Amino acid sequence: MVNLLELREGSRFESFCKALLVEKFLRFQAFSPPDGAIDGYDEDSETVFQFYFPEQAPRKDKIVADIQKVLSSGGRFKAWVLILPKDPSPTQTKWVQGAFSGTSIQAAIWGKTRIEQLLRDYPAVRDAFFPTEVKKAIRRLAKGKKPCTGDAEDWQAIEAEESVELRELMERLAEESARRKHREVSSVDFSREYGEFNSHFRLSSYDRLNRNLMGDARQYLEQKFYARRQGESKSAQRKRRIDGIHGIKQAMKIAEEEYRRDLMMVAGTDSLRGMNSEQLESVFQHLKRRQRLHESQRA
Repeated sequence: MVNLLELREGSRFESFCKALLVEKFLRFQAFSPPDGAIDGYDEDSETVFQFYFPEQAPRKDKIVADIQKVLSSGGRFKAWVLILPKDPSPTQTKWVQGAFSGTSIQAAIWGKTRIEQLLRDYPAVRDAFFPTEVKKAIRRLAKGKKPCTGDAEDWQAIEAEESVELRELMERLAEESARRKHREVSSVDFSREYGEFNSHFRLSSYDRLNRNLMGDARQYLEQKFYARRQGESKSAQRKRRIDGIHGIKQAMKIAEEEYRRDLMMVAGTDSLRGMNSEQLESVFQHLKRRQRLHESQRA
């Protein structure tokens, strides 16, 4: 059993899928962007592969748009496979079947169950991308991270999604600390937040937290955040979040139509004006995740 969400980002998931398919198919060919929505192709079975690692739930518009790109490319193929980190829902399967309606192309979605089946046949790929707990411990020791009394066993530790949530909360604290001191956030701010969290819960690393303590961890971080924000008015909080959203939009050069679509998907409305503080926060965090993914892909 593996947790595919531990791969954390699209580029890592794509590398994993390509490594797995190279082992599975003798004549598999991987493609790099711009790929026309074709991440890989197996000549023997004439199958097109598409990899998708969504930040939240898979989006129908993206899946259908990618299928349309492949269909309009003029290329000849007999099968199309979408690979996701989670097993598909009946609704997602219906999207794909509908997009290929009227064609002779066999379409399928491979999720966690199918991937784990392949990993049993190709353990080298599993070991490369999902090292055992012993190997993880060795790596932590090599980096000077000695085991601490609060560290959970592998089967007790928080999931990858919860690890990402904690990291984002600590990043918010680091950014808030720098803002209150009227300077740019730095690596020192992040290191301090991680260090204080690990010290409080007696951890060698925040992702070693016992899942039973996840609620306590959220409360601990939220209380720190609230204490630092106590002197800030609601109007100032709102203005700062809106400025942050506009700043990310401008930095990433997000088209207006795509921007409005993101607002609707996250908050249920395509205008910041009518959003409450919780909706603004959700939009801001969503765009921050997009920005981090974009920057990691560029790097």
